Amino acid sequence: MIDPARHRVLLTGAAGEIGQALRASLRATYKHLRLTDIRPITDLAPNETFMAADVADRAALDRVMHGVDALIHMTGAPADHDLETLFRVNARGVYDTFEAARGAGVRRIVYASSNHAHGLYPIEIPVTPAHPARPDSMYGTFKVWGETMLQYYFDRHAIQSVSLRIGTYRPLPIDQRSLATWLSPRDICQLVDLSLRHAGPGALVVQGYSGNTHLKVADPNWARLGYVPLDNAEQYREMLRGQGIDVDGAWEYDRHGGSFAVQPEKQ
Repeated sequence: MIDPARHRVLLTGAAGEIGQALRASLRATYKHLRLTDIRPITDLAPNETFMAADVADRAALDRVMHGVDALIHMTGAPADHDLETLFRVNARGVYDTFEAARGAGVRRIVYASSNHAHGLYPIEIPVTPAHPARPDSMYGTFKVWGETMLQYYFDRHAIQSVSLRIGTYRPLPIDQRSLATWLSPRDICQLVDLSLRHAGPGALVVQGYSGNTHLKVADPNWARLGYVPLDNAEQYREMLRGQGIDVDGAWEYDRHGGSFAVQPEKQ
């Protein structure tokens, strides 16, 4: 369990969209936040420090990990990048980040996985973390690899972790699919906080969604983590209709991964 009053928490990808939301939430409670990104961050709160690092630079990762008790790993290349970039950031970069954490004595990791780790399941199957992974892309495949690494780190090195299979993270839902897959800023912050504070998650995989009326997955691990979603995409259905988005027709995609399950991948 991470104690917000005394343990140092490192947030990678701190300049990103999710990273900024996490900073705004966590710095109200966590007294020792260390931030890292390849982009500079200058608007630091008194309890925040910044150290620049690239996940491709192992020596830099070792430096920023020194003295850290818990890691929130939000750095990642989006799925629209080419294979070389995805591998460098989402595979090799994940390995080097986790190894730097292990070497520094980090005991808790919260990892940004993705719902694309189970994206090839038919939409009518309410996928849980207990289902075998069925990634819909190389992006999803590397996310599964990160989850598998964390199981290994728990079994071999007793590093506890929570992998969050993040759905559609946006300030607001953006389309019909996100009425099911939306994850709000308030709910990602709650999930990360609970993941840090939990007494003993082991190597837990958790669905990263808000409490959407049309949720198409299931997750008994929400109760284990103590997660009760605050937001529901359904309240924005009328907003989407007003934008001319079809939210009432037949479900657009027959797989959990949406367009990822059918679109060509970059080489």
